[in-house]
Amino acid sequence: MAQRSNDPDLDLADLGHLSRSQLRDRWHKEVGEQPPGSFGRELLALGIAYVRQERRYGGFRKASVREVDRLFGRTLANPAGEGTAPTLARPGTILVREWQGTTHHVTVVADGFIWNGRTHSSLSGIARAITGTKWNGPRFFGLREETDEV
Repeated sequence: MAQRSNDPDLDLADLGHLSRSQLRDRWHKEVGEQPPGSFGRELLALGIAYVRQERRYGGFRKASVREVDRLFGRTLANPAGEGTAPTLARPGTILVREWQGTTHHVTVVADGFIWNGRTHSSLSGIARAITGTKWNGPRFFGLREETDEV
């Protein structure tokens, strides 16, 4: 392969053939700053490819960037993760889901969820029992934060 590392139109596939040093130089030219010293060849190539694709096709929607910033801020405010899980529903709420012709009712209680007369600790466990396959419980029962649809 000819030496093409100084070619600004270097194909994305060719990035994988460059040395770490060449990728660091390419990053500096394309991103406008020095790459983090801890980045290896693969991460440098992926970062350069992303920057090129973003330039060509556009980046994330503004709403998506705001949501990531909000979640990141919430994580920084409470790095231990304590109490960051949103409450799915208030105790006393009855969730209704039809699955293969059968209607299932789940009652939210303070220490979990009641389904078929038994208390369960998670909606995912109930969804798995209903379907026989692994499900995200909140998704199965239609509980999503509005921001999840960004």
